[in-house]
Amino acid sequence: MTAIKKRRRPVVGAETSEALQREKALFMARNGKRCSHLLVRFEPDEKANHLVITAAFAFDENRVWHQVDAIVSADELHREAGPDRGLITAFGQLDDGISAARIARLFAPLSIAQRLAAGRA
Repeated sequence: MTAIKKRRRPVVGAETSEALQREKALFMARNGKRCSHLLVRFEPDEKANHLVITAAFAFDENRVWHQVDAIVSADELHREAGPDRGLITAFGQLDDGISAARIARLFAPLSIAQRLAAGRA
C-alpha cells in the first residue's frame, strides 16, 4: 500500500506576491525618510512552511547597517480572507524594529571619536 502525501501549497503564490509588493511599497514610503538606505528581502522557507521578511537599513550616510526580521506562517498567508492581515502585521513588526533601533541609537554611549569631535574627551 502506498501512502498518499498531501502536497503543500507554495508559501508564496500569485495573490501573496501581489500583496507583498503592495505592502512593501507602503513600508518603503513610510520609512524612506527615516532611513537613508533601506532594503527589503523576502525569503520563503518551504521546509518550515513560512515566509521570512527582512528589512536591512541605515539611518545616515555612515551606513551602519541594522536588520529586523518578521516571520509569517504559510497558514496566515493562505487564509480564506487573503494574505493581507498577516503581511500588515509583519510589516508593522518591521516598523517597530526600525523605531526601536532609532531609540537605541539615541541612548547609545558615544565612541571616543564622537566624544573628541564633540569636545567631551
